[in-house]
Amino acid sequence: MCSFLGFNYKIKDLNFINYFSQKRGPDLTNIEVFNDHTFLHNLLSITGDLTKQPFLQDNIVALFNGEIYNYKKFNFECKSDGEVIIPLYKKYGPNFCTHLDGEYAIVIYDFKNNKVILSTDTFATKPLWYAKQDIKTGFASYKSCLDRAGFKSPIKVQANTTLVLDLKSYEIEEEIENYSFDLNQFKTTYDDWMLAFSESIKKRTSNIREKIYIGLSSGYDSGAIACEMANQNINFKSFSIKAKEDESIIKQRHDLLSKNNLDTEMIFLSKKQYNLSKSNIKQTSEDFQYQIPRLGKITPNEMMSNDKGAIGLYYISKRARNEGYKIYLSGQGADEIFSDYGFAGRRFYEHSTFGGLFPSNLETVFPWNSFYQGTQFSYLGKEENIPGSLGIEGRYPFLDFSVVQEFLWLHPKLKNSNYKSVLREYLVMNRFPFKENEKVGFSCDYGLL
Repeated sequence: MCSFLGFNYKIKDLNFINYFSQKRGPDLTNIEVFNDHTFLHNLLSITGDLTKQPFLQDNIVALFNGEIYNYKKFNFECKSDGEVIIPLYKKYGPNFCTHLDGEYAIVIYDFKNNKVILSTDTFATKPLWYAKQDIKTGFASYKSCLDRAGFKSPIKVQANTTLVLDLKSYEIEEEIENYSFDLNQFKTTYDDWMLAFSESIKKRTSNIREKIYIGLSSGYDSGAIACEMANQNINFKSFSIKAKEDESIIKQRHDLLSKNNLDTEMIFLSKKQYNLSKSNIKQTSEDFQYQIPRLGKITPNEMMSNDKGAIGLYYISKRARNEGYKIYLSGQGADEIFSDYGFAGRRFYEHSTFGGLFPSNLETVFPWNSFYQGTQFSYLGKEENIPGSLGIEGRYPFLDFSVVQEFLWLHPKLKNSNYKSVLREYLVMNRFPFKENEKVGFSCDYGLL
């Protein structure tokens, strides 16, 4: 994961402001002052040579965090994916992001036309904040950067959005929806979803030099990711934590993966290891409060650092980083998209909108709360902040636009046939063991040694 920040003035105490953000990009930090604006970028290098940012061309400055998977199709003779941003912007204007396939946050300062462009991918997998206070303006990957710079009310750029701001006033001139989902439910087989899922895994694991790891539970989401990577002969390591998991399912999965010469590990966490991980999160990760509605109201939520899932994720990510792994494939989004945390109208959690019973007219519920907001917003923050604090890049195969679109196109009978119907169909078809009809969230606990 990379990160960036920028201000319309020369700024002091950059080390203090960049404290959490810098951990996302430990390979190279570069600072440029251009037209009296300060731009800073922290690089995490995953592919090829080190590519320094910001990008500068024709009085345009661009910064980028994430991956653009289709950058080669534009034929701009770019050595890295980020180098397509300015040429695409010059060709298409602020709508350039509608042509991208990737996971990204992008900022463009067009000094010639006095525009600022702020853009996120379909689900805002990469964070992006901006702020204005008196005559001062700023943007950053992390809210803490703007807080530490003295801004009182930073604003997060919403998912699937490009904002066009006036460079002088920082007022929003235009808001663009980057991608539009089609809500027609007409497909009567899972075939196209299966193809989209396979391609989503392929694009997130190709053309990289760094090693991949996952957190493997006994549930549907991580099981499908592990199975598909094994099917594609992709090398990775899985880490499992024995908490409330079904240990027999984990063992069966480990046995199957081991036959593909894949590394697996079952972890029994001690109280000391648990408490140390919790303490390290508070020291090294940007903490925040979850925003998950319950019974239609926003009630007090726990801090990320108190979430057992976050503590488990930190522990395995720390282990993975020490073993040289820098890419994490996450199952985030499967609960939010494929089940709404429920099934057949039964809500597994209070924040479920319609209990996983998809209606004949999707327009009556779309977008449901956790599609973009709620748990999607909160748990993506966790999945970004925890590995990010260790210099690890998170990638999200279930939040691929095509994977989600293919699911939305399925006839309601297919969506509602089983809990997480697409994942169940995939796992059954591939004979990969899973815990049927149970929501098994990745978590951890101590006292198991």
